[in-house]
Formats: sequence, C-alpha cells, structure tokens
Amino acid sequence: MTSAAPRRRALVGAALLTLTASACADDRPPTLFDQRSVSVGVKNDQPGTGEEAAYKFAGFDITVARHLLEEVGAKPHFSSVPSENRGQAITEGDQDLVAATFSITPSRMKDIDFIGPYATTSQGVMIRNKDAGRIKKLEDLKGRAVCTWKGTTSFEEMNRQAYRDISVYQVADASRCIDDLRAGRATAVSTDQIILYGFTRKYRELQVVPGIVVGSPNDYGIAIAKKYRADCRKLSDKLRDYLNGSDWDRDFALALPKIPERVQNWQTEFKPSAESVGQLSCRDAPAA
Repeated sequence: MTSAAPRRRALVGAALLTLTASACADDRPPTLFDQRSVSVGVKNDQPGTGEEAAYKFAGFDITVARHLLEEVGAKPHFSSVPSENRGQAITEGDQDLVAATFSITPSRMKDIDFIGPYATTSQGVMIRNKDAGRIKKLEDLKGRAVCTWKGTTSFEEMNRQAYRDISVYQVADASRCIDDLRAGRATAVSTDQIILYGFTRKYRELQVVPGIVVGSPNDYGIAIAKKYRADCRKLSDKLRDYLNGSDWDRDFALALPKIPERVQNWQTEFKPSAESVGQLSCRDAPAA
C-alpha cells in the first residue's frame, strides 16, 4: 500500500511551483510584443512621411516604425491619426504607438514616452514656384496669409510675437493647407521642412524656400505609453543600431528624394546622432 504523504508533498510542491510561476509572470513589466500585432497611428495625407494610397501606407515614418518593430519580432498594423489626436491616441489606449512626424517636446514627455529622435528638421516655408521671385525671406511674408494645421508645433511657433505681422491661420489638416496654397487662398504653408519637401515631390508647382527657417529644429519620435517603458527601451536600442548603420540614409533618401536633391549636407541637417536617442527616449524630461 502506497503512503499518502509523498503524494501530498508532490501536490503541495506542484502548487507552489504554479504560484511561483504566476507571481513571476505578474512581476513582468507589461509589454506590447505579446500581441499578434502592434497598432501604429500614422499620417495619411503627407507624401514622403506618411501617406495612404490604395489601402497601403507608405513614407519614412512607416518605414522606421516597421523596421524597429520587425527587429523585436513584432508586426505593425497601421491606421491614420489626425495631428491633434496623436497624444490622446496614446494616453487613451487607442493606439499602441504613434509614428506621425510627432515632435518630441518637454510638455509631451510628461504624459507619453518617445522612441527617438529618428529624424530632425527645421520649420520652413513652402510657396508656389511663381512666387519664388518675391518670397525669399521671412519679412516678405508680412501681411500675407500663411497656413498651418491643428495640433502641430508649427502653429504654436508662428503665433509667437516675432511673427505678429504675418497673417497665420490654421485648418484641420495638411491637405486643406495644400489646397489653399495651390488655389491662391494662402501665400505660403509653414511646417517642418521634411513634410514640405515631401509635398514638393507630389506637387511640382510648389517649392520650399531655402532661405527661410522658423524657430528651433524639431526632433521626431515614436510615441508610446509610459507603462511600456521596457518596450520603449528595446525599441530605442534598435533605433540606435539603425542610425549607426547605412539603412537610415537609404530609407530616408528613398522616401524623401527631394531633400538629397536640394540640400547639400542633408545627413548633417536631418539625421540625428545615435547619442541623442539616449537624451530623449523613454524619459519624463530631456536629459540635462
């Protein structure tokens, strides 16, 4: 006859192992990478950075997000997000990530984390080719209508006292600004030069004014909720590798060919250093 004691000890041991395994699992930081796919909010009306055509998304934002996620074994699922809803899409859990020419700022870093920068750009001005002779510097825009769109740092910058003589207005999205410029309702569109150069490839009658730079450079990051900081660090490590190699240069030139055509030292101007990733990624504030 077999004693019941060894059997009880075995059952108790198995129960303890189960509890220990469960406790260890509960101690793991939350991760997005256990999901079948990771939802990524992107722009759908910005050629070169984020555009949707025939139900497919393309652009540099999409390329960077796809590359980083594939490096950690995750599959992206892209959908569009308006500029003004980018932060909210993360904080309310509508998107896992947002890769939508989203500038990293100290105020945004308080609420969400960023993987970045993956690109750097100054704010500029785009005009019609026929106006190139009379719009060469910022002063030439005094009293003229300049379009920006909601939810962007571009509108905030152009509303500063330094630009009080310019008639700046904002609309719902980039497409509306481009329509206004092409129709002559606006003299210029002002936003990040990366975005503007993307439009000049699609609309040959438009050009970026090389002599006009507005404000300080903007650093783009991929937004992620703060509760996924371990995932943020993994993606940031992959971004460093991406910037240290040659893939970034190839992907940027393919997505935004007008920039290498028109800007002589484009890598110096638009490519961040790998070191800058540590200063802005997965933080509550920029590193000192």
